[in-house]
Amino acid sequence: LGLEIQDGPKWITIPHYQKRKLLNIKFRSLPPQEKTFRRVTGCQSILFNQDILEGKPETVFITEGEIDAVTLYDQGIKNVIGATTGAGSFDPSWIDALQGIKKIYLVYDQDDAGQKGAREIERRLGYERCFNIVLPDGQDVNDYFKAGHDVFDFQNLVNQARQFDVAGIASFKDC
Repeated sequence: LGLEIQDGPKWITIPHYQKRKLLNIKFRSLPPQEKTFRRVTGCQSILFNQDILEGKPETVFITEGEIDAVTLYDQGIKNVIGATTGAGSFDPSWIDALQGIKKIYLVYDQDDAGQKGAREIERRLGYERCFNIVLPDGQDVNDYFKAGHDVFDFQNLVNQARQFDVAGIASFKDC
């Protein structure tokens, strides 16, 4: 991560690497400017921290964005990747990249857009291996840790993660 200062607003720069090659840079505005994003035009969209998939982990955490992925990584959760195109988009090639993963934790924002995106990813990756982590009070991952929670608190949320309900299917406990 870096900082870009031009005439006017300041931006966090988020480099997107794959196999140690820089493929894109995303920019996020800093306060007091309204939260906006921009990217280098014409560059490929990849999963942030996708190189961890080369190690063939059994479990992966997917966050809604790069900052949340960096936050989990900083907390010691190294098997984390982040979507780079927002909650409502998940490139088909990313599905292929996740084929061998047995368990996937979706750590998306609790707003409507985030949960809709998480449901769609679960549908596309497979209901049987995706689990939704519910963060409190509409927080994203970064907000959660800034509010004073630690990795042990987060592990409690992981332990409580559940699969989304599938329309038309009921479990025996619900009958």
